[in-house]
Amino acid sequence: MAVARFSTGLAGLDAQLGGGVPAGSCHVVIGEPMNAQELLSYHFAAAGTAAGGTVFYTTDYTPDEVTAGLRRVGGKPERMAIVELPKDGDWKVAGPGKGVRIVVDSYSDLVLEWGWDEAFHQLRRLKEQTRKAGGNLFISCATGLHDEAQRTRLRQWADGVLELGFDRQGFGLYPYLKVTKLRGVPESSRFLLFKETEQGLFMESTKRVF
Repeated sequence: MAVARFSTGLAGLDAQLGGGVPAGSCHVVIGEPMNAQELLSYHFAAAGTAAGGTVFYTTDYTPDEVTAGLRRVGGKPERMAIVELPKDGDWKVAGPGKGVRIVVDSYSDLVLEWGWDEAFHQLRRLKEQTRKAGGNLFISCATGLHDEAQRTRLRQWADGVLELGFDRQGFGLYPYLKVTKLRGVPESSRFLLFKETEQGLFMESTKRVF
């Protein structure tokens, strides 16, 4: 039986993955802090507002900044609930709506607030709640704030791993997104170049396998 797919909010990435990411899956975006990581979160959130709705957990941005970011990439703020960093460590999916999209920006800040063990415990709870709702969970994580063992644990735990970086060629610096793991998608490894535009990120649809 075919698994339902949800859009990532980026047409180029969706094309690479055969229509998007599987329903009920959890994905980690790992990279150095840069605009692309923030914009990816907004694209993921915008795709959710076009479907079952989005809950956006923000640790570093005000609700007004998140709303502005969503509008920039064409999302619908009226279909998104914005939740600032919960001090009690208790995350709950806002409503049982089928297909809800959960975005956590950023998990690294939650680790700084609560410590690794508590943050990861709550992340596991949130993943289970998201799966029961038949939606998707996207988590942003900064590379330099975690040791290799912690990053490996996240990679093993997640259904999908997307890594942001720069490809240096001569004097040129080219930003890329690398898909290193995606359960339920055959031959999921991909390498995609992208650029930032006024409407967010533009990602090429040319297939590059690494």
